[in-house]
Amino acid sequence: MAITPPDTPSSPENFAQVAPHGQGPAPYDIQAPLSEGEITAAFDASLAVGGSGVLYPQGPRQAQTQQLLESPQGFASGGYDIDAGSAFGWPNDVEPDVAGP
Repeated sequence: MAITPPDTPSSPENFAQVAPHGQGPAPYDIQAPLSEGEITAAFDASLAVGGSGVLYPQGPRQAQTQQLLESPQGFASGGYDIDAGSAFGWPNDVEPDVAGP
């Protein structure tokens, strides 16, 4: 069984520019300051959809899930989708558009 031998930690300065795998040179700085506005917006959007309902208001997908879990037996036998709210650029309903069960 081959085991990689231990080594000393590397210096971050030597790895500040990293080129991703794939075609073309596209170095990016992994130690660059984060875009706080983009991160905050993504965090706020995720809370709007998946909010806990305790610290944050319940999101639409949580409400649909709660309705399903608290429903009587056979509630979703005719079909029921939990797909409300933001899908972050993806279509909300990703099911194929075909007839059948």
